[in-house]
Amino acid sequence: MKRRKPQRKTQRKRRPKSASKLAARRLPVNGPAVAVSAVAGDVDPLADARIRPLLERYCGLAGVKQTALGPDHSKLSLPQGERPFFRDRESLRVAFSLDALEHDPGAEIAVLGSPFLSQLIEAIRARAARLSLGLIAPTAPPSGDPKAVELTIPVRDGTAKPSKTKLAVHPMGRLVARVVLRAGAGVEEAVVESDVYDLSAGANVGDDLAGAFRDLEAGRVGPADPSVAAKAPAVPAREPGDLLRLLLSHLQEKSAERVTARRAAAEQELAAELGRLDRYFESILKEQSDPEAIGTVTALAERRRTEEIRRSQVKAVVHPLQLIEATVLMQRAEWQLESTHGRRATFSAQRSLSGGSAWLLACPHCGRPPTALVVCRHDHCGCEACSTRCSVCAEDFCRDHGIAQCRVDEQPACDEHVRVCPSCRLQHCTAHEGVCAEDGHTACSACLAPCGSCGRVVCNRHAEQSGADAPKGSRRLCTACLKYCEGGTNEPVGVDEVAECASCGKSVCTAHQAVCAVDGHVHCSRHLRRTDKSRRLVCARHRAGCAEEAMAFFASDEVEECPVCGKGACAEHRAACGHCGRQVCTADLAQQSRRCATCAQLVAIADPPEEVVTAARAVTGGALPKASRAWRMARDRSHLVVEVDLGLKRKAVFTLRHGTTAPESVVKHSLLGSKRRT
Repeated sequence: MKRRKPQRKTQRKRRPKSASKLAARRLPVNGPAVAVSAVAGDVDPLADARIRPLLERYCGLAGVKQTALGPDHSKLSLPQGERPFFRDRESLRVAFSLDALEHDPGAEIAVLGSPFLSQLIEAIRARAARLSLGLIAPTAPPSGDPKAVELTIPVRDGTAKPSKTKLAVHPMGRLVARVVLRAGAGVEEAVVESDVYDLSAGANVGDDLAGAFRDLEAGRVGPADPSVAAKAPAVPAREPGDLLRLLLSHLQEKSAERVTARRAAAEQELAAELGRLDRYFESILKEQSDPEAIGTVTALAERRRTEEIRRSQVKAVVHPLQLIEATVLMQRAEWQLESTHGRRATFSAQRSLSGGSAWLLACPHCGRPPTALVVCRHDHCGCEACSTRCSVCAEDFCRDHGIAQCRVDEQPACDEHVRVCPSCRLQHCTAHEGVCAEDGHTACSACLAPCGSCGRVVCNRHAEQSGADAPKGSRRLCTACLKYCEGGTNEPVGVDEVAECASCGKSVCTAHQAVCAVDGHVHCSRHLRRTDKSRRLVCARHRAGCAEEAMAFFASDEVEECPVCGKGACAEHRAACGHCGRQVCTADLAQQSRRCATCAQLVAIADPPEEVVTAARAVTGGALPKASRAWRMARDRSHLVVEVDLGLKRKAVFTLRHGTTAPESVVKHSLLGSKRRT
């Protein structure tokens, strides 16, 4: 009995349900989210028809050998000069579809947003930025009657002389560019193509001529022999900057729908993110009680909101990839225009001899069909939409030679009458110009205003606004009248609202100034402090301390120096000596005898000094005691205390300050009591 071989199950490859899912798994991307889309229609980005022709043209121009491995599968052999653009590889394989990628997983995928496309774009921009197709073959003869061309467009405030016709060779072409849109966490990339433009006139060519251009580009027809247009002069293309501006404006119009969609999505993401931030910081603020911590968290929340708003703004980056150009034989008609101000310009129309036979009249500036022609004051013309009239000199000018709105009255002005205000950095006309009194420079009238203190007219750069809580309210102040109050929060005030601090010389406004209770002078808050007992405001120079209360301070007029020990004593800690009559600190006063420490140390002296004798004569009226024990003296820190026995139990006690001969205080003692005489 033969054993039957088990049948081997064959597994069928399961195709992915969605091409976008496979691309999301295999394509490395930069950033948290990348969206890719084509410009024209809802086309699968893996099948974008622009990438393969772009690669083929690059290979033909750069000498890259392209070998077909399948319908959507190719091998590129790179010459030495092109390898740095592709990570120094000698060759690489490229897949244009998912089937080709599944067949060769090691191949590079040619899709928007892929590393290969970025490398290809860098190589194109470095080595193959222009593609010249040659001359488009003419298909129609030139018009025989020059007068048959009439200028049907009116000339504003001017006239047009009869036309002259001639043959000329015009350049034409289109621009291929990569547009990257960034907003928030999203990045969107696309390859965009402009329409076919006349590169000298700046006008969009007709469908028939654009079709002939695309036939030549696709290789369906060959270029004409250059000898066909050998006698016709070549009209140069516009300046590169002007030409790029024109083509990019057209690309901007074609991408407007994508930009609007990206902006709407970014606004939704921003609203959700701002809501999340508000909830997060609100929960943190509930846990804070310190005002300083609350201020810190609030500032951080505002900064994060600002960063998120700035990050969500739509930013478009345009990378020009390739300018595809050709030449065409044109019949030109030119008119000489002259304005009422004596300005002259040339306006031309052209008719292609390849394709249609209609005359193309376009604005030389924007390339659109004009409704009226205007002669610019710089001797060239433009359409009515591209030109305006100066509000100062009443001459017409195009948008490149003036401003559309003055910063003050929003009226147009030509470049001769345009100024840039150094204060606000905005443009204005000379009719709204003034002089700043600070250093004599000019500024727009919107930035000039008189000072609220001295009346001088100054610009915003040399002026500052005081706050509503200033002593004289909110005012505009020039630099000469501007002061900063040091007594409050360093707010700006006028020179007529301040006084100088007697301690530091800084300005203090009347709302924040106070005077010292001792000297009566104005001081700022830094140099004034209240005493501990009387709560009087005193400056640093008039602060004093009591020896009995080391932790408290007093005003200088509340503390006296003890004549015995020289230390300060407040009124609470000083008393009068019952013998010499001086005010001394309680530490140097005996509580029982009520005598100070100096009076308690009086000793007899037989021969007093001359200055003591002189002072004693003044006290006693000239009579001096003769007994040797009639004189008693003691010395302390500031005085010499002298006791003179006058007899009959009468005594005179006087104090003599060191270095003087006149008695400072006199106390006479008798049986009837003590009598103080100063």
